[in-house]
Formats: sequence, structure tokens, C-alpha cells
Amino acid sequence: MKNKVLDYLIVGQGVAGSCFALKLFNQNKTFQIIDSNQNKASSVAVGIYNPVVLKRFSLIWKAEQQLQWMFHYFSDFEKLLGENFIEKLPTYRILKSEDEIQTWKKKSDLPVLENFLSKEIQTSKNQNIHAPLGFSEVKHTGRIQLEKCMRLFREFLIQKNNYRHEDFDYSELKIQSDKIIYKGIEARRIVFCEGYKLLENPYFNYLPVIGVKGEVLEIETESEIPKAIWKAHNFLMPENSKTALTASTYDREDMTYEPTENGRKQMQKYLEEIYTGNYKITDQKAGIRPTVVDRRPILGSHPAHQNLFVLNGMGTRGTLLAPQMTEYLYEHIENSAKIDKEADVRRFDKFWD
Repeated sequence: MKNKVLDYLIVGQGVAGSCFALKLFNQNKTFQIIDSNQNKASSVAVGIYNPVVLKRFSLIWKAEQQLQWMFHYFSDFEKLLGENFIEKLPTYRILKSEDEIQTWKKKSDLPVLENFLSKEIQTSKNQNIHAPLGFSEVKHTGRIQLEKCMRLFREFLIQKNNYRHEDFDYSELKIQSDKIIYKGIEARRIVFCEGYKLLENPYFNYLPVIGVKGEVLEIETESEIPKAIWKAHNFLMPENSKTALTASTYDREDMTYEPTENGRKQMQKYLEEIYTGNYKITDQKAGIRPTVVDRRPILGSHPAHQNLFVLNGMGTRGTLLAPQMTEYLYEHIENSAKIDKEADVRRFDKFWD
């Protein structure tokens, strides 16, 4: 491998880097991933997918396309790794006021949303689910077992000699017109999929990536929670008969990777708006998600180095976004396809000096 010029070098094996590596593997491209396997948002993320913004009852950007590509990619992960990662679950949005109920009814009648929002308002039959005004179903939602998928894919890459476990040292990167060289590795292109660590990247740190810290609680409940994603301010999702997850916080100030007491208290406050039974906290984790000022991902080539690429800014919906953004970037590199202008990194050229 050392004597061969690879097609790609990938930095980062979170959900974006993994999706891009899967695409390369399926296209018989040669590649190497460099990743330290530390402080990755994808290792903390619950992996919930939901095409609806539940504060405004509106569809997310490119919702139907994102769902199609997500199922395509994670079905490929399942076939490759011989495990199940896709778990289809309804999301039950707990309605908090008469105004919300009326808004829900109006939105569920809209042609663009009728395939995603149920018209029926249901009553909770579980004494520990607090929904005095009822709840309604968001369709086409569920969970990708992201941590499990990324871990097994990493093991697969290690077996194939496609993975190098280390921090990336930018000072070792040498850029030539037709290739890059890094510690004996030669590749035609390098793709940075570093998440929040992009701010340390001297080539792309001009991009307006914002870190948002999120925390997750694992709890043990005394009673079984109905199998669904229960959503009020935060969500509650059972993993099995007595274990559930709830998240998450949105902290823009504390950029440490450690769980916090304030985060725990906030999650418990919102948890107890949904679940009224007794529970015990069994674990707490934290991670930093990369978001962008205009709430769109970032992909494309560097303004001055056409063999340096970025795939980043997936934010809180990386499970949905990363597969389609991988397609955009791959088709752009290999087939000169245009990147959607809302996701194109070149929209931030004005910040590059």
C-alpha cells in the first residue's frame, strides 16, 4: 500500500467519514482512514432519525431524499457487516396545549405533510406517560444504532488495512498539484470529515462551524415504557423493557467532552415531563456536534487546493444528512456534478483569506 497512490485519504471516521468510506468501498476505490477514535459525536449520538421539525411541525430540508439515501446506506452497512442497525419506530409527539393541537390538525392536512403526520390525536394508556392532552404520531421515524454500526465498521476497516489509529498531524501533510503525501501515504485526494475538530484544521478552520454540546442519559425504569420515541421538549426512547435513553442538551458555551451536573439536571427536568414513574440513572455521556451558522452542511473543495475536500456540518441530523451529502460530494469529485448551492463549501469563500 505504501508504494501505491491511493484514490483517497479520509480524516475522521464519524458518520460522515464512514458513509464516504462505504461509498468508496462499494465503488472499488482505494482509501485509508486516519482517526484517533476519540471524542466523536457519533459515538454518543442516539441515532434517531426524524424528517419533521417538531417545534414548527414542518419538514426538514430535502426530507424524502434524505430518508431514501439513509435507508440505502445503512442497508448496505447491514449487508456488509452482517448486523441489523435500522430500527423503525413511531415518534409520538406529546401535545402541550390546545393551540398545539389545532396547529397539528392544520399541518397534518397539508399535502406536503400528510404522509408524515397522523391526523389522529391519541390518549396515553400508560399511567407513567404524562400526556394529559394526548399525542399524535410522526411517521417514517426511528433509530439507527449508530455507535454499533461505526464500531463494527471500524473493525472491518482494520481487518482490511484501511484504518490507521492516530491523531492527524497537519504539519505532516504535503500538498502537490496531483496528489497529497502524508507520512508515507500518497493519495490523489484527501477528505476531511472531522466534525467539531475541523476548527483545528489550518485549511478549513475559516468555516463557520459551531460546536453544540449534547448530553445523553441512560436510565433504568421500574415500569416498561411503550416502544416508541416519546417527544415533548426532549425525547424518551426505550431500548428494552427496563432501559431507556433521553437527551439532549444544547450547550454552546461548555465545549468540554465531559458530562455535567447541569446537563443531568436539565435532562431530568424534561424527562419528568414525559415519564412519571421511578427511575435510576445508569450512564451519562456527552459529545460535541458540528453545526453551521446557516444550518446547512458543508462539502466541497478548498478554494486554493483542489485535491483537499471537506464533508462536515451534519449537526443534530447527521444520521439523515451524511448519506445524501456523501453522494453529493462523491458525484462532484468523480463526475463533476454540481453540489447543491445550499451545501456547497464555496458559499463561505468570503471568509477565506
